Amino acid sequence: MLYHLFARLEDVLSGFRLIHYITFRAAFAAILAFLVATVVGPGIVRSLRNRKIAGFSRTGSDEVDAERSAKADVPTMGGVILLIGVALSGFLFARLDTPYTWIILLSFLAFGALGAADDWKKLTDPESRGISEKQKLSGQLAIALLAIGALYIIGSNQDDKPWLRGPQMKEDPYALRWIKRHTVREGESWGSIAGKYLGNSRRAGEIAVHNGVPKEKMNSAVISAAAGSDLCDPDTPEAALFAPVVDREIDLPASWPDPRDHHRADLQVPFFKRFCLDLGLLFIPLGILVIVGASNAVNLTDGLDGLAIGVTATVAVAFAVIAYLVGRVDFSRELHLFYVPEAGEIAIIAAALVGGSLGFLWFNGFPAQVFMGDTGSLSIGGILGVMAVALRHEITLFIAGGLFVSEALSVIWQRTYFKATRRKAVKAGAEGATGKRWFRCAPYHHHFQQGGLHENKVTVRFWIVSMICVMAALAMLKVR
Repeated sequence: MLYHLFARLEDVLSGFRLIHYITFRAAFAAILAFLVATVVGPGIVRSLRNRKIAGFSRTGSDEVDAERSAKADVPTMGGVILLIGVALSGFLFARLDTPYTWIILLSFLAFGALGAADDWKKLTDPESRGISEKQKLSGQLAIALLAIGALYIIGSNQDDKPWLRGPQMKEDPYALRWIKRHTVREGESWGSIAGKYLGNSRRAGEIAVHNGVPKEKMNSAVISAAAGSDLCDPDTPEAALFAPVVDREIDLPASWPDPRDHHRADLQVPFFKRFCLDLGLLFIPLGILVIVGASNAVNLTDGLDGLAIGVTATVAVAFAVIAYLVGRVDFSRELHLFYVPEAGEIAIIAAALVGGSLGFLWFNGFPAQVFMGDTGSLSIGGILGVMAVALRHEITLFIAGGLFVSEALSVIWQRTYFKATRRKAVKAGAEGATGKRWFRCAPYHHHFQQGGLHENKVTVRFWIVSMICVMAALAMLKVR
């Protein structure tokens, strides 16, 4: 919103031109989200406490449940603080004329509303455990389908591709190849040709040498010499001898993606710079899996004071950097990443998520004054998933959010192992047959807690692991 307002005022005061810089808007989006969260936080915490919106969900471990019961008076549903801070900052600093802004922020609010409905039912009805797992999953699938459907349709329209298409391999978008595509016109120079077709006149020498100009003769005069110079005139400068010849067909390099192809549905795979697979309709189920999986993974990680929100801040930093890189032609070309037009607006929203997370951590750090509840955890996972899909970095999310992934896998493995060992015991005819547990308690942050580590030490160590995961994900942007 501020972008559209200040852009109109830049002729009045030159300082307003700063609003065009993504880095400027991202920095202030993070600051504003932090300030909003810390300003509205005390009032929201007080309101939740007065309404006695507090409680805890049981894990099945008597030891962990006993520790949680000591915090039964700490209000939950504090994710509202994060929703207000991030959404307000995102709408103020991101451009509103791009679909990414609306899709990501509306998905964020929709997941938050779903989580709030679950929290409200759990906390206002003592006999209820919230909305059923089936209802929650149905809501997540519906929101994810709407977000992914919008991204897929917009991408297909912008790239002029049919909606109904299957997966197919595409040419390497960054392969260096020379193609005949231009007939020299009178008055053109190597510099003007490079500027016109490559958007960079400094590449004139590359084109000239490839088309027969001796490398040792290349200089600024040769680059600027116009086609059609009188080569028969004995007074003609030497530069004119190497000017492009009128009506001659010359080769031009094609070393970065076709600007008409935005890779809206192409799979970006780390380590492979020549792999380009258009997923087609497979983009929809993959995107839904990423978004719903991320939403549930963050939900499972939210079990210790400050744990989930601290990890969120680190992952959001990674996606702010990624969005900035893939939103620029030069950086994406240099790193062999798929260029995503207008991805800079996603960087602003990711920065707002960083600031909002730090603002919520102000109240959620040990000992917590408020818990985020499903209101916060579902919305965080949802926005991270949608950003990853929009940027074509689903696999990068898997790596940067490795802590979230491992928490979810610990629950899956615990249940699988328990059921398998119980079936084995029943088959063996053991009396009172039951299953065994791989971890003391899942998600596995409780495993370390029950092993004797203080809750705060577990949280800080998990933050450190998350930072390592983020650094590994960012390093892989260069390893191709």
